[in-house]
Amino acid sequence: MQKIPVKLAAPGMKLAKPVTRDNGMVVLAEGLELTDGIIQKLETMDVERIVVKGNPLDLGDNDNSSWAKKSERLDYLFRRYAKDKWMYRVKGFFKEYFDLKAAAQKAEEEAERLAEEQAAAEAAAAEEAANGEDA
Repeated sequence: MQKIPVKLAAPGMKLAKPVTRDNGMVVLAEGLELTDGIIQKLETMDVERIVVKGNPLDLGDNDNSSWAKKSERLDYLFRRYAKDKWMYRVKGFFKEYFDLKAAAQKAEEEAERLAEEQAAAEAAAAEEAANGEDA
């Protein structure tokens, strides 16, 4: 089970927990398989995070992003509060937040890289087509 940002959700993922409104009304049931349409609907409803089955995303634990570094530093910062259950919970909230930010940053970088590769491929194809017409 993994809590992920909706913008990182992909078709085929299954909900591990139901999606509810602020008043507790269930919008999407547990076990529902996500589709493009459902993901778009969640985004229009301003749902920020969902809980999906398994661990489908690498949340940047081994990444060199600044968010991942902040997440790693939490153990050091909270070292004196190892037996304090409330500080342990605070540390958990920070870790989850930093991990989600690291995953979002990684996804944005990957999307930019893919867009650049696609633009380069299209430019090469257009150049090849132009050279073919000249011959």
